Amino acid sequence: MKYFRVHTEDIAYFTQQPRGLFTAVGKLVDAKLLTENEEKEYWKTRAYFERVLPVPPFYAQDNPDRAITWYKDTPEGNQMFCEMVFYRRMADQYGKKLYLSECGEIPGTVIYEDDYQIAVKDPAEDVKISTKELPWPIRKIEEKEVAQCVSVIRESFRTVADQFGFTEENAPRFTAFATDEKRIRWHLNGEHRPMYGYFKEDRLVGYYSLLLQEEGQCELNNLSVLPAERHQKIGEELMRDVFSRASEMGCTKMNIGIVEENTVLRRWYESLGFVHTGTKKFDFFPFTCGYMVKELADS
Repeated sequence: MKYFRVHTEDIAYFTQQPRGLFTAVGKLVDAKLLTENEEKEYWKTRAYFERVLPVPPFYAQDNPDRAITWYKDTPEGNQMFCEMVFYRRMADQYGKKLYLSECGEIPGTVIYEDDYQIAVKDPAEDVKISTKELPWPIRKIEEKEVAQCVSVIRESFRTVADQFGFTEENAPRFTAFATDEKRIRWHLNGEHRPMYGYFKEDRLVGYYSLLLQEEGQCELNNLSVLPAERHQKIGEELMRDVFSRASEMGCTKMNIGIVEENTVLRRWYESLGFVHTGTKKFDFFPFTCGYMVKELADS
């Protein structure tokens, strides 16, 4: 079993251990540093964790053993890491450098355990803990990165084209073939779409854009992850970022269109809370367009 913590470099006075992510961002809220929309998103995200993540009972006694919690490398614990997107983004935005500490042994004396986490007191000095910086990888796309966006979108959607037999001849308007710099520049400078990328150092490996619509709705476009970078939770991190930013922009409902025949992708979006609403057939596509929607109040 592996265990991990996300924390800052600050040492908490009470535990004498690196201050955890939740506490660090909570202090930003207490200091009134967040914008009004960010603070609303903070309380919504905090309510989610309070609803889902069990609270160790010793906190009700003011943590007399000065214990600290570590997430477990389980589906439940890893899901909590995926849900930290807003907290990680706020830490980055307000200058709090984050670190990920990991260990393969229990790092102290366990006083509490559930499916998500353990809490330990008396940290063990002989347990090897590896710590690395955890930079926030998602940021706004700049004009100079448009060509990279086009490359990521085309390469990502090309795998769908190959799977279902789409070509430039039978589906010239499909995203893998129709996306070019002129189109993406129009999205950026003409429609002023919010556009964000997932970067590994300076290399773009994931992308999405949002089209803001009327009545608090928005449309997610061109969510992409390079084939070689898939199965690393990048898509999930991008989606959590989408939900968080869209909510801050006042969106309450998110729409998306998919290739209806791509049942694997449909199930993935359903796992994120999207609901299938219908289909439509166009003469210029050799596939059926499927439509899905998510109520962001449930994010």
